[in-house]
Amino acid sequence: MIEFIKSQLTDWRLIVKYVVSGSIAALTQILILAFLVEKLQMWHIKAVIIAFFISACVAFFLQKFWTFRDVSLDKAHFQMSSYLLLAFFALFSNILLMYFFVDILRIWYIFAQILTMGLVVIVVFLCNKYIIFNRKSVIFGREKNINI
Repeated sequence: MIEFIKSQLTDWRLIVKYVVSGSIAALTQILILAFLVEKLQMWHIKAVIIAFFISACVAFFLQKFWTFRDVSLDKAHFQMSSYLLLAFFALFSNILLMYFFVDILRIWYIFAQILTMGLVVIVVFLCNKYIIFNRKSVIFGREKNINI
């Protein structure tokens, strides 16, 4: 399993683009959150939800068109819904892993968050690469290359 993950993380250009896209989305989320709370006096929980969805959309478009260079629109609705589902999975995994590392194993919460982010980001990256933004689609059990 470790060897498979290592073999998938060899394309440094793709990884850098993935990190840059994620960083832009994270900055978007923080800026929108701050704007909604500070300027519009919105309740922080409601603001987090709105900022999360907007940043997920920003991340989706950056990942689709720039990171993975998938310019096709024919399956964009499937990709967007899958991407949002994956984002919720990542959020849920983050919560569970943080609980496990901090409350069960008694690891310092900052280190636990860094460890959790590392684990979740690898899984999300592989899902994005091989499922959501994969240029091959399996149709009736046969692979079909999607030309871009």
